[in-house]
Amino acid sequence: MAVKPLVSLDIWSDLACPWCYVGKRRLDKALELNKDRANFKVQWHPYMIDPATKPSGEDYMAYNRRRWGSDGWTRALKEAGRPDGAQFANWQTWPNTLQGHRLVLLAEQSGKASEAEDLLFEAIYEKGMNVSDITVLEQLGEPLHLPRVQEYLQSEEGKGEVLRRDNEAKQQLSIHGVPHFLVGAADRQERTSLHGAQSTAALARAIQEAAA
Repeated sequence: MAVKPLVSLDIWSDLACPWCYVGKRRLDKALELNKDRANFKVQWHPYMIDPATKPSGEDYMAYNRRRWGSDGWTRALKEAGRPDGAQFANWQTWPNTLQGHRLVLLAEQSGKASEAEDLLFEAIYEKGMNVSDITVLEQLGEPLHLPRVQEYLQSEEGKGEVLRRDNEAKQQLSIHGVPHFLVGAADRQERTSLHGAQSTAALARAIQEAAA
């Protein structure tokens, strides 16, 4: 049996980015479509679109009114996300994502970053939870079975790393919006760069090209 090629995917994403939620859903479909074609090495990178969001998070409508005057723009978002399973059934809070990104970093150490992203996105957009709250994050961390999750979240550990990676993305890598994908064969330097919530077809095509 031929050894499947290894495809490397780096994704910069913010939990407070609803298009990142849609993009994650589409990426998962693209990976599933290509699971017989390649193996995958997936790396999630923290990005904070609005670090000035109140540390405790902000009310959904209050935030929308402050930033854009209304939430009218979300109608097209919800319509686009529905076919991919992003229902936006109970979106109540615009979180400050520093703490949520810390949980993803901890999950990364156990190879569960992607599962953590799923849990956090679902909590924000489908369950009306505020992932700025450490107590909520402790609850979400339980099904991931991560070591010392409560001790970790109650400390300052991981904060500096989240901020360092966020700054690196914006300053060194010139990533000015998310989601942002880099896809390529793991043994080559060339990568395909995809910006925004790309279609499943576009992501699948990039994976297939890398696998080839």
